[in-house]
Amino acid sequence: MSRLSGTRLATLGLLAAALVGLWQSLRLDSWGFDGPGPGFFPTLVAGVCVALAVIVFFFPGRAGATEEGDTDDVPKDASAGTGNTFAIYVASFGLLALGTAFAGFFVTTIAVTVLIMRFAERRSWVAAVTYGVACAAIGLVCFGWLLRVDLPEGPIERAFYTLVR
Repeated sequence: MSRLSGTRLATLGLLAAALVGLWQSLRLDSWGFDGPGPGFFPTLVAGVCVALAVIVFFFPGRAGATEEGDTDDVPKDASAGTGNTFAIYVASFGLLALGTAFAGFFVTTIAVTVLIMRFAERRSWVAAVTYGVACAAIGLVCFGWLLRVDLPEGPIERAFYTLVR
């Protein structure tokens, strides 16, 4: 019991929640005659959560700077940019709501991802744009084409759907 630190106890709690989610999602139909059923995505996510909880339980990693309660050792300027970062996240939600109505899924996903990664998370332009394009392309292919989710359409989505449908 002495090896069960706070991190491992929290991981056990999350593992229990993931197992309950997996148990409940397995009761739904995973596949139907026309494609994925209502239990496909919840089962997939719950299975990934169970696997990650088991990995984190056995390999918790190094302790963080404040794991043992030594908050006095954290520099005072560590939280200096949190107000600005929060404002950028709020602005990104506004961009997400308005962008999907006018520009469609693909362009809005790239714009929101670049805004968050470049200005809130302070990543390079190349990393932000690359990640944004990857997220938009994967979302369009996986959700728009394979799972047939009705994504907000713009010219890019309409052109893509005419090629694959």
